[in-house]
Amino acid sequence: MDLERLRQGILQDPFLARLSRLAKERNLPLYLVGGYLRDLFLGVHRKDYDFAFPREASSLVSVLEEALSLKFFKVGREEMETVTYRVVREGLSIDCTFFQGETIEEDLKRRDFTVNAMAFSLRDDSFHSVHRALEDIERKIVRSVSNRSIDEDLLRMLRAVRYVCTLDGFVIDGALEEEIRSKSDRIVKIPGERVKRELDYILLSLRPGHGMKALYETGLLFALLPELKGLENLSQNGYHHLNALPHTLLVLERIGWALEWVTARGRPLSPTEERRLSVSYSALFHDIGKQDTYSRDENERVHFYHHESFSAQAADRIMERLKFSNSMKNRVLSLVQNHMRILNLSNQTKETALKRLVNQMGDETPLLVLLSLADKEGSRGILSIQIDDLVENHCLRLLDLFQQKEIVHPPPLITGHDVMAIGYAPGPKIGQILNVIREKQVVGEVRTREEALIILREQFAVE
Repeated sequence: MDLERLRQGILQDPFLARLSRLAKERNLPLYLVGGYLRDLFLGVHRKDYDFAFPREASSLVSVLEEALSLKFFKVGREEMETVTYRVVREGLSIDCTFFQGETIEEDLKRRDFTVNAMAFSLRDDSFHSVHRALEDIERKIVRSVSNRSIDEDLLRMLRAVRYVCTLDGFVIDGALEEEIRSKSDRIVKIPGERVKRELDYILLSLRPGHGMKALYETGLLFALLPELKGLENLSQNGYHHLNALPHTLLVLERIGWALEWVTARGRPLSPTEERRLSVSYSALFHDIGKQDTYSRDENERVHFYHHESFSAQAADRIMERLKFSNSMKNRVLSLVQNHMRILNLSNQTKETALKRLVNQMGDETPLLVLLSLADKEGSRGILSIQIDDLVENHCLRLLDLFQQKEIVHPPPLITGHDVMAIGYAPGPKIGQILNVIREKQVVGEVRTREEALIILREQFAVE
């Protein structure tokens, strides 16, 4: 794309055309920078805009608010010169920052990668870039702007991996890859929430497996998640064709396949980004406990008894370190703790057992199905292939049962007050009793309040 076509592409965007007119009419030093320009060169149009302007033109923020009828919120710290003025709405994201330096040229030289170090002046339609920016976009190379780039922000090591996942066909420049490898252990200095944000981008990309491989090859994977190190050379049993770590990465990669598989069979799922991330992190963590539970029996068969619990404990520590939200942490722990339940079902499993499983997993049932299907696909050993049809049939049946809300969220037939009325004091025992009766309700053994009260009095009477 030549620069005239770039200008036309920018001005064909109604939002940018409006800002261009404003900048020209009021002589505003407003620059469109970074990702939008990169994507435009790649033929991708999006509604994610980054703008930069001189610090002395800070009044531009209020001018833009008034002109666009928007209200920016401020993130970052002024004393560290990292302030960003941001607007996020459905289908629209705007970031405004001050120049890093006195001029746009100085600002671009302090950016992360050449493919992002470009700017277009909305005031005079001039184009600015660092050396090799357009060449690297054409050759699809992620290269540091300067030899100080990584040291100025260590998170850029993760961001480089993110770009090779989200930009089709891009690779990391050899010199940058070597630099990341030599400095990977320093990534632990980055706050957990910033690390998680980059991992989120990688896991939500179309090539999460490719991203995890890049993290492994650069040393970042074990620097961030040392708990995975013990899986690297851990051999498995007849259900697996890979050692534990490559199996884990393959399971992660196959989650996208699992979504396509259930859709092709008339059970389409549309998990939110947070729920999709929950499945991905569960895949990443699900077998960490195997290194702590490895054993061989008298016939030299390998076992990992109760590895789910050990995996959940390790996942809990990781998620604390990376500042997961409580809701996502609880969801991931539930999936990790229960990830073997579908795989362990037999051809003798009754419908009542499937109903109990759906009730116990509740709204996480579809996520457990996706994780189980991906886990199955990541296990191509002789024993696992023999149960493919069985696992798939159970997964489809569980999704069908999940559509029955009286199984997932049955209306309560009795309450804690009923339990206390027969002599129980407030405490966890009440919840345990209610769960027993609710499971009987789910499988059809109890249908009315009267039947529930009879069971309560006969089976749980206080002696």
